[in-house]
Amino acid sequence: MKLNIAQKSWVAYDMGNAAYALIVRTAFAAILFKYCADDVWGKDNTTAYWGYICSLSGITAGAVSITMGYYADKFHWKKKLLAFFVFLGIASTAAFAFVQKGMAWSVLLLSFISLGCYMSANSFYDSLLLSVAPKSLRDRLSSVAYAFGYVGGVIPFIPCLILTAVMSDKIGAMRISFVIAALWWLVLTLPVLKIVRERQHKDEHDPSVDFIANFKELLKNKNVLLFLAAYFLYIDGVGTIYTMAAPIATDIGITTPQLMGVILGLQFLAFPCTLLYGRLSKNYHPRNLIFFAIGIYILISLLALLLAIPFFKDWRLHIFILLAVLIGTSQGGIQSLSRSLFSRIVPSRKAAEFFGFYNLFGKFTTIVGPVLIGIATALWGKPELGIAFLALPFLAGAILLTKVDFTPVN
Repeated sequence: MKLNIAQKSWVAYDMGNAAYALIVRTAFAAILFKYCADDVWGKDNTTAYWGYICSLSGITAGAVSITMGYYADKFHWKKKLLAFFVFLGIASTAAFAFVQKGMAWSVLLLSFISLGCYMSANSFYDSLLLSVAPKSLRDRLSSVAYAFGYVGGVIPFIPCLILTAVMSDKIGAMRISFVIAALWWLVLTLPVLKIVRERQHKDEHDPSVDFIANFKELLKNKNVLLFLAAYFLYIDGVGTIYTMAAPIATDIGITTPQLMGVILGLQFLAFPCTLLYGRLSKNYHPRNLIFFAIGIYILISLLALLLAIPFFKDWRLHIFILLAVLIGTSQGGIQSLSRSLFSRIVPSRKAAEFFGFYNLFGKFTTIVGPVLIGIATALWGKPELGIAFLALPFLAGAILLTKVDFTPVN
C-alpha cells in the first residue's frame, strides 16, 4: 500500500505514542508503582488500586474527549487539542523519572494524568483518519498504522531493555526509560501536527447548536450507539488484559526480565498479524474478522484460569507466554479494524465528537475489566480470576456487533 506524505505522518503518530503504550503503560509504570507502593499499601491492594486508577483515567479521558470534541469539530481544533494532550502527556511521562520509593500517591497521580492524556489524544488522532484517507482505504491504513505502531514501540523499547539488563539500579533504568518514551512520543508527533490538514466540511456547525444538542443527536443515532455498546464490551477486555498484564505477572512470580522478554516477543508477532488483518479485510468483511479476534480473546480469558490453579504453578511462565502469543495474533487487528469500521458510520462533519464517544466507550480505555480484577484480588487474592470473568463481556460485545449496520454514511 503506497502512502502519501499526510498518511505517512498520520502513521508516524501511531509509532510515536506506541512508546508510551509499551514502555510506560504495559511495561514499567505498573512495576514502578508496585515498587513505590507495595510497602505503603500492600501487594494485593496496589494491584487493585492500579486497576481502579486505570478505570478512572479512562472514564475521565472519555468525558474530556467528548466535551472537547464538540469544539474540535466546530472550530477545527483537532490538531490543536491533539497537541495539547500530547504535550501534557509527555510532561507527566517524563515526571516519572523523579518518583522515589514510598511516593505511592505521586505515581498514581502521574499515571492518571499521563494515561488520560494518552487516551484523550487518541480521540483527536483517530478522528483525523477521515481527513487523510477515503472510505476505501481506511481499513488498510488503520491496520498499517497499528502494525507500524508495534515497530515504533519496539525501537525505543530495546534500549530500555538493555538499560535494565546492564544497570544494577533497575529502578534507575526504568526512570531513564520514561524519558526515552516521552522523547520518542514527542518527535513522532511533530509530522502529523505540521503536515496533516484537517478536512473542511461544507455543512459547518450551526453556531447556535451546542454540546447538549450534539449529544442528543448521538442518542438518536441508534446504529452508532449500538456499535459503541458492542465496542465497549469487547475492547474494554482487550485494554484490561493489555494494562493489567504487568502487575498480574509480578504477583504470580514472573520476573521482570521474563516479563520484558515476553512483551518484546509479542510486539514482533503483532506486527505481521496486524498487517494480515488489514489484507484480509479486502476479501472478508472487517466485522467477521473482529468476530474471529473476539473468539481468540475469549480463549485467552478462559486459559487465564490456569494461572489460578495450584497444580499449574510450575507452568505459569509457559501459560503466560501462550497467552501473550494469542494476544499478539489479534490485538492489533481488533483495534485497527474497529477504528476503521467506526469511521464508516459516523458523520464526517462531527468526527471528533463521535470519536470522543468512541474513546469513552472503549478506545484503549479500561473501565469494567480493571474493576473486576480489583474485586477478584480483594476477595480471593487472585487477580487472574478477573481476567477469566472477561469472557462474558467479550461474548456480549460480539452479539451486539451482529446488530450494527455498517453502510457508510459519508
